[in-house]
Amino acid sequence: MQTQQKLCVVVPTYNERENVGRLLEEVRRAAVPGLTLLFVDDTSPDGTGDLIREMAFHDPSVRLLVRKAKTGIGSAYQDGFRKAISLVAPDIIIEMDADLQHPPSVIRELVRAVQAGADVAVGSRYVAGGGVSGWNLWRRTVSKGANAYARTLLRIKVRDATSGFRAYTRAKAEQVANAVLPTKGFEFQVASLHLLKESRITEVPYIFADRTAGKSKLGVADMAQFFFAVIRIALS
Repeated sequence: MQTQQKLCVVVPTYNERENVGRLLEEVRRAAVPGLTLLFVDDTSPDGTGDLIREMAFHDPSVRLLVRKAKTGIGSAYQDGFRKAISLVAPDIIIEMDADLQHPPSVIRELVRAVQAGADVAVGSRYVAGGGVSGWNLWRRTVSKGANAYARTLLRIKVRDATSGFRAYTRAKAEQVANAVLPTKGFEFQVASLHLLKESRITEVPYIFADRTAGKSKLGVADMAQFFFAVIRIALS
């Protein structure tokens, strides 16, 4: 790995107090050089932001962007990308969740893929070597169906189009940050790939872990929103 490059991991948080400390420990354990960890907290009522401030006081590689309201994971990433670019001017920006379902140990592989020439490296559950842990048949079916649906309508050549575990070159992250995209839910992930579908995109396998703390924020309303959002993206 080219240690001279600057890396920034952007992590949106909302009521993730139980997870952020362990996430920081695991990112440190991954020993990725030149890395800044930027949390984007939507004024979590459980005190997530306060804990991150304390972490940042003891670790200069931890940064915090606080937003006044919960306005969607997509807008959190867009705000986080812009903040990362202005704050540390990273060569590579990584997006991941705070709930430890995206293993920090895979960050190195995503970064290597970008350093090898990819514009975007997508952490993928649906290529050889990838998978999920702890999911029942219904959840697996919904996830694979959503991916097939998005790939077909949007002509995206990525097996795991809904993955929120990715690395971007700074130029591509800036393009995503400044684009007009649906930002409320997980349709942001497929919309950003649709935006960049002429770019060099590769997939890196990883095992998606079951959540051990906190509460999942995906519900039936989110799935319905995703269904109609993909149609709007296809027609835009």
